[in-house]
Amino acid sequence: MADVLVMYKSSDIIPMVVTKEHIDKISNIASGNVYWCGNEEEAFSAKIDTEVLFIWGGSGKVPEKYCMQSQKLKWINSFSAGVDPIMKSQISKLPIKLTNAKGIHGKTMAMTTIGYIISLLRNFPIMYKKQLEHTWEKKFAKLPKETEGLTVTILGAGAIGSEVARLCKAHGMTVLGVKRKIIPLKHFDCVYSEEEKNIPLAKADIVVVLTPLTEKTRHTVNAKTFEVMKDSAFIINIARGAVIDETALIEALQNKKIAGAALDATETEPLPADSPLWDMENVIITPHNSATSERYIHRAIDQFCENLKLYEEGKELFNQIDLEKY
Repeated sequence: MADVLVMYKSSDIIPMVVTKEHIDKISNIASGNVYWCGNEEEAFSAKIDTEVLFIWGGSGKVPEKYCMQSQKLKWINSFSAGVDPIMKSQISKLPIKLTNAKGIHGKTMAMTTIGYIISLLRNFPIMYKKQLEHTWEKKFAKLPKETEGLTVTILGAGAIGSEVARLCKAHGMTVLGVKRKIIPLKHFDCVYSEEEKNIPLAKADIVVVLTPLTEKTRHTVNAKTFEVMKDSAFIINIARGAVIDETALIEALQNKKIAGAALDATETEPLPADSPLWDMENVIITPHNSATSERYIHRAIDQFCENLKLYEEGKELFNQIDLEKY
């Protein structure tokens, strides 16, 4: 029988809430006991050791000590898509299965991205600043733009990128994608390889960064990227902060090599109060919450339950991460 431990407590940083209803849903699938605690200290105190562990693995502290001391652990499921903290810990060396929440973020992150695009094109950040100043002003350095006829380039054309592409197409935009393996993708006008990425970057009016963070992709968006982009183009990061070289980004914005940015992720989080990004009127800063939704945890639990059924039946899990190739 497979016992399951849900190790999670909501916080200001990760506000999603697990409820008894969610635990009951997992209990209906699990063949063994289902436990619920806030952190590894509580698990140690209660002497809980399980085969399956369900945690938030996208940021912050991971239960490294608990995992390393477990005698039963065989599978960890992260209800975030990112698992960088797990992979940086000793947990990645364990002979376990690791799955993530790939596939549940598309709707909210795409909706947020469209919000960024419209806000940047229509000068919303500037107008909001004028609102705070109680200033009624219709004249702008650059007139507001429309989405129709613009080109969006998505770096990391995966599941989330497909949903972003769908909404961009609905707003009349041409959508280009960059992907390690070139395959035809629905809602994309053309897909390029990593080696060809300068072609769609040069065409882009908007660049959306959705590249997962690994040691290979760290600072993959850098000064050379901004040199290739149009000076009228905007960049949007809804991936991980360190995918973009933040020093190069600030320089590009200050020197008007690009027109603006929307950043849901930054290299250091929270973004330091003295960062010049805060005071740029052509920059939108949000606190890494483009995927956050009142429905997020429900989707994560439902997805985990689907995988738990497969686990109980001895079948292959979906969203499994190759620990050796990550």
